[in-house]
Amino acid sequence: MLYLNRSPLFTALEYQFFYENLYTKKEYVAANFMSSSVFYRSLDSLEAILKKHGFYQASSLYAGKEFTIRLHLFQLYYTMYNSVSDPFEALNPLINDLIEAIQAGLPDQLDPTQETKLSTFLRIWLLRQLDKHPISHHQRLQVEPDERNQAMLSRLQTLLADQLTLSNDEFNYLYSFLIAQGYLGSEQMHALSAGIPAIDELTNQFLTEIRSSNVLLATNFVNDQLLEDSLLSIHFQFTTFYIEPTTFINPEQVQFFAELYPAFDVAVSHNITKLQRREDLRLTQKMAVNLYFSYMFALINSIPPELMRDQVHICVDFSQGTLYTNYVIQSLDAFNHAHIIIDPHLTPETDIYISDFHSPKVDRTQVIWQDPPTPVDWSNLADLILDTKRDKLPQLFPEQKGSDVDDTQ
Repeated sequence: MLYLNRSPLFTALEYQFFYENLYTKKEYVAANFMSSSVFYRSLDSLEAILKKHGFYQASSLYAGKEFTIRLHLFQLYYTMYNSVSDPFEALNPLINDLIEAIQAGLPDQLDPTQETKLSTFLRIWLLRQLDKHPISHHQRLQVEPDERNQAMLSRLQTLLADQLTLSNDEFNYLYSFLIAQGYLGSEQMHALSAGIPAIDELTNQFLTEIRSSNVLLATNFVNDQLLEDSLLSIHFQFTTFYIEPTTFINPEQVQFFAELYPAFDVAVSHNITKLQRREDLRLTQKMAVNLYFSYMFALINSIPPELMRDQVHICVDFSQGTLYTNYVIQSLDAFNHAHIIIDPHLTPETDIYISDFHSPKVDRTQVIWQDPPTPVDWSNLADLILDTKRDKLPQLFPEQKGSDVDDTQ
């Protein structure tokens, strides 16, 4: 952070986007103890760098110029300052008051990560207004006035009265961000998403992929709404206020999930490949990997093991009786994410048989635990479950060759 703040290029960036209409170049140079030549060279270099890295090119389907600039500034400052310090620290007292005013209109208490995200967003939002860069009134996201948001607007107008006049367009932009980030619940998100047809298009595309890729035993989900709400949240952020991810972006971790959830991996990887072929989406490697995890978590949380084709059937049968047998079955709950089905008796579908004695009558893979299982025993069982799922994959999906998300360029 020290090197960043000492960089002439970063000083030029802050002038160009936050202070160019508030101070002359001469005043700004003097306040930052720079020579005029260094400052002007930095401004020239900055513009070339910004264009080279697509700063002015929309990174989502929401392509308004000011919207794009603010979004990329937000991505930059959120990534650089998050967990280190607050950008533009002089604004801290006002930002705290603004967050308190917004919190009064939210259904739930802000978590620390939500507050940090909102704090960074408000700083960019406020400074762009002060520097006379208003958001366009031609916004695709249009919030319907109601008692809750009008009360919030009134509180914010009072707090900002000394600095600026808060327009309805600027409040609409802020309130849209709150909805897109899930601060106001899925109902508000459903209503606002009607202005972005691509959200429904992407959601329907993913659901079609799931239903047609031989992933499920039945085409109807137990909880359709839960999955649809998760996909709505993913696609709403993806097409509007998309934040460059800093977590869940490691392509090396994709392989682990591909092995643990091979059926989900098939559908998710195919869907992301379709998105990569679209010319209107700039899907970088980080975005593709982050989207892979988002889809994975949405499916894991919404679809129970009973509907999956890549189930692993386990029969537990200890000679000590039901008490010990039930203890092991309960312990297997820790593996419920692996689509495990417990068979009360040995059946033709059983894949793994766990007991305290080897049985010549059982022609399935046998795991013998004559003592309470140790962490190593559980780890070996986990490996066996993965091997079982991997062996089933060619039968379920003959054309599947593994996830290619980690190869995204």
